[in-house]
Amino acid sequence: MKKCTKCGVEKPLTEFHKKKAGHRPRCKACRREYRSQNKEKANQYAAEYRAQNKEKIKQHKAEYRAQNKEKIAEYRADRKSKQPGCVYQISNSISNIFYIGQTTRGELRWKEHLKRLRGNYHRNHKLQQDFNEHGEDAFEWSVIKELPKDPDQLLLQEAIEIQERINNGEDLYNLMLTIEQLKMLKENKEKRQW
Repeated sequence: MKKCTKCGVEKPLTEFHKKKAGHRPRCKACRREYRSQNKEKANQYAAEYRAQNKEKIKQHKAEYRAQNKEKIAEYRADRKSKQPGCVYQISNSISNIFYIGQTTRGELRWKEHLKRLRGNYHRNHKLQQDFNEHGEDAFEWSVIKELPKDPDQLLLQEAIEIQERINNGEDLYNLMLTIEQLKMLKENKEKRQW
């Protein structure tokens, strides 16, 4: 048992974060409350620091990238290799409209979508417009089907999923199938008829 220096309540040691020599003086609940109360102030301080030291930060990042090219490339390759090939959807919980896509990079593809949506330069204008109107919390990314990282198979499965949803009368952000996907759908249909 240990007494919290903030709230004064005696609690089990599991209620305190560990440190090198024992446990922290404030309990987890008090630390959590302190962080939540000061989060805005900390974010404001960090934003001011970044604004005042923009060039210094930029230079530091450039130096780090230059000195660690191999390490960064290895990290990215490892991260990418751990992601599944998949057909995925981005769903808008407010308007119930979906975007269907395929990737060999799993969740990293969602992060790329988010980066573009947050930056207001996503290529799908309808998706961007709804993102701006409803906010990030209205959108959710999920895997529909995991597949081998074969680009042709991924394109075909994406086209099949889009076509099925269109046939079911669902609203999609996808503007159209590519010519390549249409050819694949036709070939796949012909194969199934044999």
